Parts: sequence; structure tokens; C-alpha cells
Amino acid sequence: MARVTDVVLRMARKLTEDIANLGRQRAAGKPRTFPRFREIRAAYLDIQGLVFSIQEKLDAAGKELPPNFPQWVTRQKLTAIAIFTDISHSFISDPPLALTASLGAFDVLVAEQKAFNETLHSFDTMLMEAGIDDKTADELDATRTKIEQILGMIERLLKSSPKILEEF
Repeated sequence: MARVTDVVLRMARKLTEDIANLGRQRAAGKPRTFPRFREIRAAYLDIQGLVFSIQEKLDAAGKELPPNFPQWVTRQKLTAIAIFTDISHSFISDPPLALTASLGAFDVLVAEQKAFNETLHSFDTMLMEAGIDDKTADELDATRTKIEQILGMIERLLKSSPKILEEF
């Protein structure tokens, strides 16, 4: 049976790879289609799940991990948030027709609104946990501003997006 520390370190390597892949997707430019955005969103949600799994195992791994490992994990989470926020901002600020007119879009918009609201509420706590320097804090402030803008854009899109059929 693998030691918890080994599992956590393997998970951390995967986290680094997954965040690098997300960064490459940001560098590729705005997602052109709603299905492509959903794929990127799913990859981001996988990263968040991996971060959560690593954080759950930190106590069990104990002192065998580097002393700054919990802060490193939080910084990775913040990096993933910043990358996905950039992707979301470019996509939602100039949405394809599918995001404003397709029936499934309303659910995605509501889910994004909920997720970005939760992120915004926990953002300052994450900054403190990560032990962020001033320069990085300024960069992440730009992420906070983009999250607030995304929430405003989503609110406008929800007003014009077709609602889910609840009755026939």
C-alpha cells in the first residue's frame, strides 16, 4: 500500500500538469463554442476536486511533506482560479449565440454564477492562507475584479437566456 505522502506528491504532480494544460487552453484564446467552454470548465472543476482531495490528505501525510506544502496547494488553487477566470471572462464577455440562446445554457450560467460567487467569498481567505506577496496579491486583485465583472455579465445573460421548461 502506498504511503499517504507518496499519494499526495503524485496528486501534486498531476495538479501541476493539469494547471499547465489549463494555462495552454487560456493561451489558445477564447473558446469558440459553448461545448468547448464546457470541456474547459470540466477540466477546471477536476482541478478544484484534485485540490480538495490533496487538502483532505494533508493531515494524514503529516510532517513528511515540505513545510510550505499547504500554502503551495492554495497558491495552485489561486492560479487555477486566475486562469479559468481569464478564460471565462473572454468567453462570457463575447458569448456565442449558443450561450445566450440554447436551453442548456441557463443551467451552466446559473452554475457559473454560484461558483464565482463562492470563489469571490473565499478569495481573501485563500490569499491569506497562501502567504501571497504584494505583487502576486495585486495580480490576484485583477482576478477579483474580473470575477465581479463576470458575475455582472452572467446576470445580464440570465435575463435574456431561455428558462428551463418546468411544465408541459
